[in-house]
Amino acid sequence: MKSLIDFRSAVWSIAFRPFFLASSFHALFAVLIWILILFSILPSPFLTGGIQIHSYEMVFGFGRGAIIGFLFTAGQNWTKKVLAKEGYLALLFGLWFLGRFGFLSSPYLSYLALTADLYCDLLVLFYLTPPLFAKGQEHNRVVVITYFLLFLLHILTAFSFLNILPEEWSLHFIHLSLFVILQFVILIGGRIMPFFSSAAIPGANPKRFLKLESFIRYGGFLFLMLETAAYWISEIVPFAGLFCLAFGMLNYSRWLFWKPWKSKKVPILWILHFGYFWLCSGFVAYGLSHLGFFPTSSAFHIFTLGGIGVFIYGMITRVSLGHTGRPIKASKSIVLGYILINLAVISRVFLPLMNKYREAYLFSAILWIAAFLIFVMKYSKILIDPRADMAGNRK
Repeated sequence: MKSLIDFRSAVWSIAFRPFFLASSFHALFAVLIWILILFSILPSPFLTGGIQIHSYEMVFGFGRGAIIGFLFTAGQNWTKKVLAKEGYLALLFGLWFLGRFGFLSSPYLSYLALTADLYCDLLVLFYLTPPLFAKGQEHNRVVVITYFLLFLLHILTAFSFLNILPEEWSLHFIHLSLFVILQFVILIGGRIMPFFSSAAIPGANPKRFLKLESFIRYGGFLFLMLETAAYWISEIVPFAGLFCLAFGMLNYSRWLFWKPWKSKKVPILWILHFGYFWLCSGFVAYGLSHLGFFPTSSAFHIFTLGGIGVFIYGMITRVSLGHTGRPIKASKSIVLGYILINLAVISRVFLPLMNKYREAYLFSAILWIAAFLIFVMKYSKILIDPRADMAGNRK
């Protein structure tokens, strides 16, 4: 009975615990189901196209779930207030979890799940907006604004799936939502990377330049505006491509000023640098795709598997240790996970360039699943047990 009470109090004490664990399980099973459907091993149980569902779940399931876990955890540090815990956190998590059953062959369950998924966003904004718009939190208001954009795009995506808007627009809205998730990576990376480097590496001295930070922060929103317009106005596409190339180079500059090479002996730090490297590369590749020099699908997967997947994998392995009172050091098996998830990016992006499409889908899926299987095996107990330092005090 005591262990059950400890489990309940620990899991619902702070948002990263349920959301990091569930997002990781979701990353594992969502890709497994997708690859089984893609190879015709499993019949599709969905009401709409498989690519749309795969994209939707990786953005609004995996990516958004991990972002919610991080924002409520970091927000607690920013504001020195508990933003959601126990029943309130369980309700938020329950809405996100129910949302993962959307678009199944049962229309009633599908509509209920989609409604729950949208209510999850409303609840996130309800919990985050007052504390992050309070006096003294002006620098954090961009977080709420960014999440509000994600919520609006979520609504538009849902309307497309429901044929309130043209169904063919749904994938465009999902791609725009993906770019909002990237904007979160840009915002979060700018805050945590210099701090983590300074804390982990004596004399690292990562550089931050305020003008560069402002260009990158607001450039992400300009990129989103250009991509929104380029879908309907073809004349904008070349300009959007050139902007994307320039934006990628700005992000490379930011990354180099963080001195990523100094993290080579600290795996739990270099994995985050790898994630940001993929994000920079994604912008360059996506810009080239607009100009006709690189496959769009490969560019998107640099963003998704690399810029989002690798960065989130690194973030959840580090945050989960630091916020449970454990030494911030990656185990050998987690370092293997770091290698596997980067190999997943390489397989999915570059094998299609050699016309090895089936091999790209299969190898990248196996490597991705293996990486997250390692995470859930190593971190499940960490995320459901009480803090290590508190457990020590009780003994």
